[in-house]
Amino acid sequence: MSAPASPFFSVVIPTYNRATFIAATLDSVLGQTFSSLEILVVDDGSKDNTAEVVGRFTDPRLSYYPKENGERGVARNYGFARARGAYVLFLDSDDRFHPEHLATLHRKIQELKQPNFIATKYDFDRDGVIAPSDMAGLPEGWYGLDTFVRGNALACNICVRRQNPALHLFEEDRRYAAVEDWMFMLENTQQDRIYIVDAVTLTMNDHDQRSMRSDNSALVRRLQLALDWMLQRVKLTAGQRRILTGRVYYLCAIHAYADGHRGESLRFARLAAPHLPKTQAAVLLARCVVGPGLVGLVKKLRA
Repeated sequence: MSAPASPFFSVVIPTYNRATFIAATLDSVLGQTFSSLEILVVDDGSKDNTAEVVGRFTDPRLSYYPKENGERGVARNYGFARARGAYVLFLDSDDRFHPEHLATLHRKIQELKQPNFIATKYDFDRDGVIAPSDMAGLPEGWYGLDTFVRGNALACNICVRRQNPALHLFEEDRRYAAVEDWMFMLENTQQDRIYIVDAVTLTMNDHDQRSMRSDNSALVRRLQLALDWMLQRVKLTAGQRRILTGRVYYLCAIHAYADGHRGESLRFARLAAPHLPKTQAAVLLARCVVGPGLVGLVKKLRA
């Protein structure tokens, strides 16, 4: 199959030391039933044999771009600048498209007459066990800023129209790594909306090295930095600021709790509490006071 002169989709795949995962990711993209696509693998300074693994693929629709490490925001923007498709998708190098992913998006894009942002739903694969994501219960339709101040259930599962002069690309400062997806959604829904299709067509690999799992302490620091960025860069109502602040501190409390830092988790829970619904605040505070050890013991006793 030859590379299309003007592909409909450009799939940008930033990667860093994902040699053990990226072959399955590329197979899933090359196996799409919709074939008008190009793949841009942006190797963000990998130290493993990623180049060798990608080099085994000979499909002319795939291009490999090695570069110095700059984190995912830089890598995604680097790929976007080189994309030729009408729409650009960002896919992490350990996740997988289902065969109908692009076909599903293409049908809905035509039906909606070229929206600026569109996404489908996804599920998680944890050691072969498939579980739904937080998106599972969302009705199909348009979602805007009021949704994303409550968190980013989309992660970076987003398809964007390339010729959109109002598009905000990803924050490139590496201090925000692993939070830039949420920042991207907030900036771009200030004046626009994202259409979510009620179809699960992507699977995220929920392994232990995943950025949202691998370093809770670093993520807590980045969330705090990101909150300042969000409050300064995104135009929010007083109510939206309250919801966003509560959500960020809630996440900080949960990730500190996951590391067993009870004092820190309780401090964040107290910061979150004034901005959360009363029941949610009470549950969070109680959980942080009790600590993970006692929660685990209670679960064992109930088993």
